[in-house]
Amino acid sequence: MKTHSKIGHIIFVLGILSLSIGTARLTGALEYNSFISNKSFAVLFIAIGVSVMFLSFFVKPQKAK
Repeated sequence: MKTHSKIGHIIFVLGILSLSIGTARLTGALEYNSFISNKSFAVLFIAIGVSVMFLSFFVKPQKAK
């Protein structure tokens, strides 16, 4: 049984990427980056990552008719 469509997988991976970048910046593993200039942006990336990962579960594959 498939739980994600291809678009769902892509959205899920983008959520994980956003979550990991935000977490790495917040913990100090990722030094200063112009893309994430301060820790409040890191918290925003974590929130976006978690919400995108949650939303990816609602993108289901279409059933064959």
